[in-house]
Amino acid sequence: MKKTMRHILLAAIVGCGLALATGSAMAQVAPPVQCSTITTIRDWAALDGGCDIGDKNWTLNTEDESLLPATIAFGFAGSVYAMQITGFDNSDAANAWALNYTISVLDPTQHISAMFAGADNPGGGVVGTSLLTKNVTGDPGGPFTLTDTNGAEGPGSNKTGLTATALTVQENFSVSQLGVLVSVSDTFFQAPTLKVPEPGSLLLLAAGFGALGWYGRRRDKRA
Repeated sequence: MKKTMRHILLAAIVGCGLALATGSAMAQVAPPVQCSTITTIRDWAALDGGCDIGDKNWTLNTEDESLLPATIAFGFAGSVYAMQITGFDNSDAANAWALNYTISVLDPTQHISAMFAGADNPGGGVVGTSLLTKNVTGDPGGPFTLTDTNGAEGPGSNKTGLTATALTVQENFSVSQLGVLVSVSDTFFQAPTLKVPEPGSLLLLAAGFGALGWYGRRRDKRA
């Protein structure tokens, strides 16, 4: 009897210890970093797990070291989310930069429905040339590429009809000698995700309609 009581007491102590340890660990979990506090690519690169804004998480995977001092800004308004990079203008020599990042939807009721690529190149690159290419993966419909030459945004710089909950973007942009590229940007649109009924729910619905039909037939016969 005493041995059983000791086992019960020991189990209770261990359980309390685990509960306290779990509670302590939960208390030590830092809140997510807000993207509004990130001002440079260097700041973004230093984050483990990226930053959050609205219901989106932005995680930087890889980047060119020369791009670290560049300025970055995240923002959103309603269902539109955007990221813009500036501060890499190099008008006296050709240059190129690259980065890879992932944008994830945190709200399970939403998905990314469209993506637009933007570039600001004053004068349309009459003297120089700017190129922007984004290779995007993660959409159930398959990978796609967005392009923008000399800041001319057209059919090739946007993609609609997406159903993604996370997209990984390999971004490459360059400017030729004497060219000017002021900024590059990515804009994402989101839409509600329609919940498809599970097979079990469909069977229950069918059974319900079947029961209603059977009940109606019985009433007709009695009448």
